[in-house]
Formats: sequence, structure tokens, C-alpha cells
Amino acid sequence: MDEWTRAVHSAREVLGESPSRMPDSAGPVRAVVYESWKRSRLQGLEPDSVAPEYYPEVELDSYLTRIVAPVVEKRRAALDQAMCALSLTDTEGRLLRRWVPDPVFSGRLDTLDVAPRFSVAESHVGTTSAITLLSGKPVLVRGPEHFSEVFHNLSCAGSPIVHPVTRRIVGSIDLTCRLADTSPIVLSWVMDLAAEVQDALRDAATRRERLLLDSYLTHNRDTRHPLVTLDQHTIITNAAAARLVGGVDQAVLWEHASRAIVERALEPRPVTLADGTRVSIETHPVADGGDVVGAVLKIKAEAPKHESRHPRRAPAGLPGLVGHSARWTALCAQAARIGGTDRVLVVGEPGSGRLAVAASLASAGPLRVADAAELGARDPERWIGEVETELDGPDETLVMRHVDRLDPDLAQATARAIERRPSGRRVFGTSESGPLAPGPRNPLLDTFSDVVEVPPLRDRLEDLPALLAALTARVVGEGPAVRWMPDAIQALSRLDWPGNLASLEALVRSLVARNRSGYIGAADLPPDVAARTARRPLAMLEQAEARAIMQALRDAGGNKHRAAESLGIARSTLYRKVRALGLDLSTAAF
Repeated sequence: MDEWTRAVHSAREVLGESPSRMPDSAGPVRAVVYESWKRSRLQGLEPDSVAPEYYPEVELDSYLTRIVAPVVEKRRAALDQAMCALSLTDTEGRLLRRWVPDPVFSGRLDTLDVAPRFSVAESHVGTTSAITLLSGKPVLVRGPEHFSEVFHNLSCAGSPIVHPVTRRIVGSIDLTCRLADTSPIVLSWVMDLAAEVQDALRDAATRRERLLLDSYLTHNRDTRHPLVTLDQHTIITNAAAARLVGGVDQAVLWEHASRAIVERALEPRPVTLADGTRVSIETHPVADGGDVVGAVLKIKAEAPKHESRHPRRAPAGLPGLVGHSARWTALCAQAARIGGTDRVLVVGEPGSGRLAVAASLASAGPLRVADAAELGARDPERWIGEVETELDGPDETLVMRHVDRLDPDLAQATARAIERRPSGRRVFGTSESGPLAPGPRNPLLDTFSDVVEVPPLRDRLEDLPALLAALTARVVGEGPAVRWMPDAIQALSRLDWPGNLASLEALVRSLVARNRSGYIGAADLPPDVAARTARRPLAMLEQAEARAIMQALRDAGGNKHRAAESLGIARSTLYRKVRALGLDLSTAAF
């Protein structure tokens, strides 16, 4: 054992510490490796008990595999002369293909589960060359630099594969050899191979991608101004846009572009990005003949207004609630004007968050809730008694839910009970409608001095990323973080959400409960939800057909051939139905 190896082995003693007590550095261990060690420990991994995870649903005959295979064959002679293995992974670190000329070395890797459909991502096995997917930079990991002890007799060099059009990482190329065979040229060889793969990807770029790239180059004359060219799967940005647009914004931008093109509203329109930034977007369609295949978006950040002697401040948000859309901002502004008003009626559709808004408006003081729908109709006398008791008690805010469901006589009695109590007690009511709504008059609604309207979710879809993050954090609590991927947010933004936030929260709880990867993508959406995210409204029969197709694809792990067989139709028929129903099946959908 040479001096470097002994030094790294000695430095590995820090892995026995709790993650919070690990020092900033560890002797001879390079920063890129040590940072991975710390991340591995933070994820709860132990060096003596990690192993690759098996994913049976991974489709090995992927687009990337078909691009890479001919490139590797050109270098097969070099591979055949060495005891090594070349691996191709997807963006999640799952092996798609492995080339191992030597059967002995192949068997050794099999015993370690370094094989197709197994994940060697950092979240499963700790530090390997797969960390190139996280850093975006080539890396060589030697012997004891591996987090897992079972890999200490190996070295691996990895390089990311960056798509030449989207500039996003689509996978990685990794070369594994014995530690004793490690050579300084290994990493450069892998980097050259990755460059060849990227050239092959450029040559094989689809007609749509080429059209998008050509449109981007045509419009990107002034690089100082943010420019985005995209379709539902691809996004190309200049440096100015990359600084402005976040990962989840692709969903917001594509939905904005789709609506603008359908409505022929191509003039600049205001949009709020995921971080709350207000921008103006001018939309230019990208066409292939008579078909619109994408859009070029010219983005301008809203210029700050000139300050007057008494500048207007942006309304503060409601404590404990999130949102930055125009409708939500208007609600916050109205809440700021109301201040400490004693009688406030909060109206909105069922599930829109009326109780949460009322609780937020009541500030941090004690809160009591009485439900008219639960008690008023069943026991009117008890309802009045409960209202009076709450008003006679300590200085608490009373929220009466569903007051619109009280019959006129009971509503009048409730109003009198409130009037008999001393002023100064805050009373909120929640209702589906306000005092001026058509139908039988409810005298209780007339007693509220201010009315606040909570917008339905379909009118504040710009808030969807923030709402998903907040609801997920509430469900997860102290558990591992779960992130929503742009394709999932984009799909959910196409729904009308008749159940509003209540339906969204139920979906979040369901998906988070069974999530193990830390990410939720479009592939994780239930089949009935995925079917309803089609780009056009579907009739009832079409919805049933769409659900059946999505379920078959899920059962087949995304394999279209097996899904078509299970449905009893030809694969060409499956593709035709997918196009006809407008279902969103990206390459990463399953």
C-alpha cells in the first residue's frame, strides 16, 4: 500500500463521525470527494452497508443507449485490450448499458451489482464517478476515495453527457478498472468519448430540436436580453435568461406560451416566475409547416416604478400562506386594508383555503372554530349556545364555518347572539357566496363589514410551484426533502382543480407517502390524474380510454410494445391514440 492510499484510508476515520461533526476537510482527500462523503453521510449512508438499488422499470433500449452504442463500438479495440468496464448511466445514475470484454471482471462487477438497471447514484452507494452527474464535471475516483468499502480495489472515471441543444446533462459515461491499473489518461479517454457522444447527439437531433435551435439563434441577436426557446420537453436559454429562470419555471413558461399561441395573444403579457419575479413575455411561435412545435419567448423584467414622495409598498403576504400570483397579491392587499376589522366574511369555493385565510387574518392570537354545517342543521339550539359560549369566553377570535348553510331563521338568531355581545371581539365567517349572491337572503351575511374573496386554484396556477413546496414540507415534516420536477408541475397546471387546494393537498399526501427517490415527476402521477392532464378537454369515454392507456404504460414500465400488447392493440395504434388524446409522454415519463 503506497503512502497516498494509507493517508486516504486514515482520513476515512471521519466517516465514523456524525455528519454535523465532520470537519471542513480531511487531509489528502480532494474537495470534490470529501464533499461527496459528507453528502453521503447526511443521507444516512454507512460505508459498510450500501449497495446499488435495482430499478426493474428502467428501459435499457433508450434513445441515449442507441446513440452511444455505435460510438463505443468504434473504440472497442481499446476496450478489448484492458481489464476494465465501460458503463452508460441515465441522469439518475442507473446503468443502461455495460461493456466488459473480460468475463472475470464482468463477474466481479456482477457480484457488486454494478450492472444494468442498478443505480450507482450517490444517494444509493455514496461516492463514485457517478457524482459527475451532480457536479457536471469529469471526475476520477480512486480506491479508498470511494465511499463504499467494497469498491476500494477499483478506480472509476466519469464524465457527464451534455445534450448539445438543451445544454442539460442526459447521462454519464464511466470507466471502471482495478486500482492497480489506474492510469492518468483514463479520465481524458472518457472525456473524449463523452465529446464524441455529444457530437452524435447533435447529428441525431430531431427536426423539432433543430427548428428550436435555429429559431433561438435567429432571435438571440442581443445577448443582454433574456431569451428562451422551448417546447414541452426542451428548453434553450441564453445566459441572461438562465440567471432569471429557475428549473420549475419551464412548466410555467410552456403553459404560458401554449395559451398565448392558442389565443393568438402574442403581445407582451405579465407572468410571475416561481421566485415571485414579475416579468413581461412576448411570444413568437416556432412552426414546422402548418404545425406549431415550440415558441421563442422574449422576457423583460418589470421595470421598477418611479418612487413618489410616499412610495407604495408591495402588500405583505398572509402569515403561514404562500403565493405571488396577481389574484393572491390582490387578496393580500385587501387583507392589509382590512387590518383589525371585527367582522370579516371570507368567501370562496369549497377547498380553496377559506379557513386558512381566516386563521391567517386572525393573526397569532387564540382561535376557536365552530362549524355551522356540522352542528347548525342538526341541533340549532346547541349551535346558538356554542356561539354564545365562545363569545363569552376569553379574548379569542371566533371563526364560523359554512355560515351560508344556515337557514334564514337560524342565521338571524346567530346575528342577534353576536350583536348582544360586547364589541371588540373578532368574528370571521366562511361562505361559498357573499351577501349579494342570488337566492334566499341570509341575514347573517349582511352583518359582516368586510368581505374577502379567496381565489380558486385554477385562477392562481402561477402559485402552483410554491403551493406544492409548502404542502410537501408540511407533509414531510422532519423527514427527507421531496422535490417536484418541472414535468409534474407542468402536468398539474393543466388541471381545472374543481376541489381546489383540498384536492391538491390530498394528491401531495398520497404521492409523498409512497415516494422513495426524493423526487416527484410526471411518471409518479396516478393514472387518472395523468389522463386528465391531456392538452385538450376529453369526453368521458376518452377519459376512460386515456386512463387505461396510462395504467398500461405504468404497468409496463413505460415500454410501449408491452403496453400495446396488454391493451390488445398494435403499437402503431397506441401511438396514434396517444397523439389523438393529447397525452404527454416524454422520454422520461415512466
